[in-house]
Amino acid sequence: MNFFRTATAAYSNVMTDPNWPKYEILESHKEYEKRKYSALSYVATQFEAKTGDEPVMSHLWKLVKYTQGGNSDVKILKIYLPVMVKVKQKSKLENNFTLMLVLEKEDQINPPKPTVEGVFILNQPECIVYSNGFAKEADWKRESIDLMKNLHSVPINHEEIISATYDLPTKLMNRHNEVMFIGLDNNNKTFDETIASYNELAVQQ
Repeated sequence: MNFFRTATAAYSNVMTDPNWPKYEILESHKEYEKRKYSALSYVATQFEAKTGDEPVMSHLWKLVKYTQGGNSDVKILKIYLPVMVKVKQKSKLENNFTLMLVLEKEDQINPPKPTVEGVFILNQPECIVYSNGFAKEADWKRESIDLMKNLHSVPINHEEIISATYDLPTKLMNRHNEVMFIGLDNNNKTFDETIASYNELAVQQ
């Protein structure tokens, strides 16, 4: 069985649904959208990597293993695109990454606990997000700089960038990506504040 056939089988539990994850478009501008995302539960993992060396796909397999029985219920689960990667600069040469995929609606309330090392459940409260919309350009760094410039007068968390990919690694052409910033409207928690309480759990897994 070749790589692509193996990968396709492995990713069979990674789904796409235009209505999930659920969000509301509050404002639509030429340069960006302002969205309100409902509270969501994600399966997630964290790692550090040098700038320019970002092994996202190798860590994505950990989340896929969770769907294939790597959980307390030994249950086959579904997770949904986009692949979301929260990036925070640790130093000039290294970044902190949180890789996330949203769980299906039926598992939002009480999802099975991960048994895969380094994988944990992240509960993100309702939040305001600013996005540059769909883009074919995969360079999230350049996209994030452009979006940040367009949001110069908007209250956002400048320290955290979210890159969203709406296609699986098996799709090589016409891939859709976007970048996002968490808004500070209504004193929303940042991803770091949300994740902090899960760090110990992630280490224990």
